[in-house]
Amino acid sequence: MTRALNATDISKRPAMPVSEYVRVPHAPLSHLAHGWELHSATVLTPAEERSMLREPAAAVPDALARRLGPLRVLVVPYVACAPDGDRVSFTKPASETHSAVWVESEGRTHLVLACRELDAHDTGFEFLASVAEIARPKLPSDILDRFALLLEDEIERGVQGEIDEDAAAAKKLVAGRSLRRRNHDDWARYRDVAFSSTLAEYVHGLWHDVQIRVGPEHLPVADLKRRLEFMAKVFPPNEGYAVFAKELQEQL
Repeated sequence: MTRALNATDISKRPAMPVSEYVRVPHAPLSHLAHGWELHSATVLTPAEERSMLREPAAAVPDALARRLGPLRVLVVPYVACAPDGDRVSFTKPASETHSAVWVESEGRTHLVLACRELDAHDTGFEFLASVAEIARPKLPSDILDRFALLLEDEIERGVQGEIDEDAAAAKKLVAGRSLRRRNHDDWARYRDVAFSSTLAEYVHGLWHDVQIRVGPEHLPVADLKRRLEFMAKVFPPNEGYAVFAKELQEQL
């Protein structure tokens, strides 16, 4: 006779290196949009599962999902940082933690998503941010080159803001320098970080209404619109999803 693991059973499980955890046979509990598999090592309520995974996965454009390829999402309580590599932890670790890590093997991506450090919505956004980062290296170079032209134009016009803090930090290393004087590695990192962050925010906006943040540290609305329109051309929204609310589209 078998029984489902309860919270006490889960908390007693020993920590395991992520590299080992992804190799353990995990029968999918269910499937997400795009044929992606879902397995959870912890009990999720139906509402948590919808907010963390089902709704954000459904918002991912089919064209983006095809670039990403087969994906298995393994929801765990914590991912702990350790000197010998990241570890799946079933109790709160004393070390720092990651919100998500992933491993490519067996022709698919195994995304290990921690669910006990953030609320359900924020975990859902981390899921989308991971999707964006996993997909970026799989894209043809011409897509990144075209996006880089948008960034060049913004810098030449003196646009100071960015999509998020990571992109802003990367931008500081290239802004204010001529194209010929820019360090290639710094520029490539800025392009990649800005692309992944913009792509994550694009799918976030497809998932649900998102408030546009204004201020000197944020992108001007017109430049944000240009970036999102770029993403919409490369990865058109699925039927029933829209980049901008109708009333906002009329204002932009």
